[in-house]
Amino acid sequence: MKKTIPLILASSFLYSATPAMAASGNMTIEQRLAALEKDLSETKKELQRYKDEEKNKQAVYFARTSSAPVSTAANTVKATPAPAAVLVQTAPSSGAQPSKTDDVSSMSMKDLSKFVKDEIGFSYNGYFRSGWATTTNGSPKSWAIGSLGRFGNEYTSWFDLQFSQRVYNENGKSAKAVVMLDGNVGQSYSAGWFGDNSTNENYLQFSDIYLTTTGFLPFAPEADMWVGKHQLPKYEVQMLDWKTQRTDSSGGAGIENMKLGSGKLDIALLREDIDQYDRSLSHSQKLNTNTVDVRYKAIPLWDKAELMVNGRYAMANSTDTQKENVNDNGYYKWKDTWMFGTALTQKFKNGGYNEFSFLMANNSLASSFARYSGSSPYIAFNGRYYGDHTNGTAIRLVSQGETYLRDDVIVANALVYSRGEDVYSYETGAHSDFTSYRAVVRPAYIWDKYNQTGVELAYFNQQNKNQYGTKFKEAGYKTTLYHTLKVNTSMLTSRPEIRFYGTYIHALDNELDNFSFADEKNNQFAAGIQAEVWW
Repeated sequence: MKKTIPLILASSFLYSATPAMAASGNMTIEQRLAALEKDLSETKKELQRYKDEEKNKQAVYFARTSSAPVSTAANTVKATPAPAAVLVQTAPSSGAQPSKTDDVSSMSMKDLSKFVKDEIGFSYNGYFRSGWATTTNGSPKSWAIGSLGRFGNEYTSWFDLQFSQRVYNENGKSAKAVVMLDGNVGQSYSAGWFGDNSTNENYLQFSDIYLTTTGFLPFAPEADMWVGKHQLPKYEVQMLDWKTQRTDSSGGAGIENMKLGSGKLDIALLREDIDQYDRSLSHSQKLNTNTVDVRYKAIPLWDKAELMVNGRYAMANSTDTQKENVNDNGYYKWKDTWMFGTALTQKFKNGGYNEFSFLMANNSLASSFARYSGSSPYIAFNGRYYGDHTNGTAIRLVSQGETYLRDDVIVANALVYSRGEDVYSYETGAHSDFTSYRAVVRPAYIWDKYNQTGVELAYFNQQNKNQYGTKFKEAGYKTTLYHTLKVNTSMLTSRPEIRFYGTYIHALDNELDNFSFADEKNNQFAAGIQAEVWW
């Protein structure tokens, strides 16, 4: 600006003074001074106009909007220094100042966020839940979350933090580096130090470290190819906090969203080593296992309905020494394990949806079906492989989703039926049979977009029979009355959410885990507040 003003002044002065100087031979001194004064006055006015225009050109306004999936009211925020070509928008050349109603801006925070993601290629997203709770009798305890549901039954602070940076984007090809951390922070003590001892409830892990690319496969330029510590997408039963599809990985490679016929193909090769134990459970050896995970998804059926077909096979890569330990030193024998199934997703016109899935598995994957809580399909129990796994099979049927009965009434559900024969159970041992029913229903009245009042009703009943014919039963129910502060009406797809709740849990039978609440009681009433958010 300092250089611009003298140039404007000089050029304007010379231009306006030229006619007077040209006729100077016929003018008196007084006439010449009067002409110069007039030219100088006009030059000052022109200079002020240029100043006003330059001032307007540098005005930047931002309006804050929320990111997807839910919109919030806009708020004006101050601009921070940024490249003029990106952030500075030119005001009208008339020099008029923006009105107060121009809270809208040349660039919104949503636009800025999109610029950062698209041009700079960086994104940060995550999830956490946390809150406060107490009971009529000491500290609150969670029980059978995977069967009785989550509302009023979670007393830890879980989090996921994901960082993504695009590292290449040219000629239709892109590459992105992704790191995800997740873990838990306890809600019992004020200190939240992370540690590695068994009694510490605070922990952190790197769950994802991988490079993902698009456009590098000549036979499938639309597909995503990734390499690193990652896995194919998880499919969660949100109300029960476990997954119908999950393949943990310490490292792998995969292709996702490859067009194949009317659907899309996902395929991955994954490594997950486990600790293989002996019969005394006092010694273990590290066993290398690899898994092939395949899914053919997004197969259109009818209006708003699509199908997925999945298959998975896990195999061991044992050393000669490990085989000898199995044969001679009493180590449990690894058995390859498989799982296959289908999932049908139906979306409703009113905005709800429901997912119906069928799964079948054998050996250690079938053992995970037999768990009444934390029933994700793992090939080992917390990374430990033990037990005489047989060739028995287990099946699982799941229905989950939400629907609007009226504009002001919504209901979410999670219904699960599981059954297995001649499988290894972590509670009742080898050659066990089991049958399990779980039902969680959550109806609510919608006061408005930001308020809901409802109840979550849950019941489960599981019966195991061991190889000697002895039966073991685990059963209970839960009632949670709650009010939520929300940002949209959907129960399962809108966050953030703040919940005020009162929960009564009653354990009817506990023959699988011998669980009890405080003072050896079989019931608990808890009250609390919980926040849950993803971004």
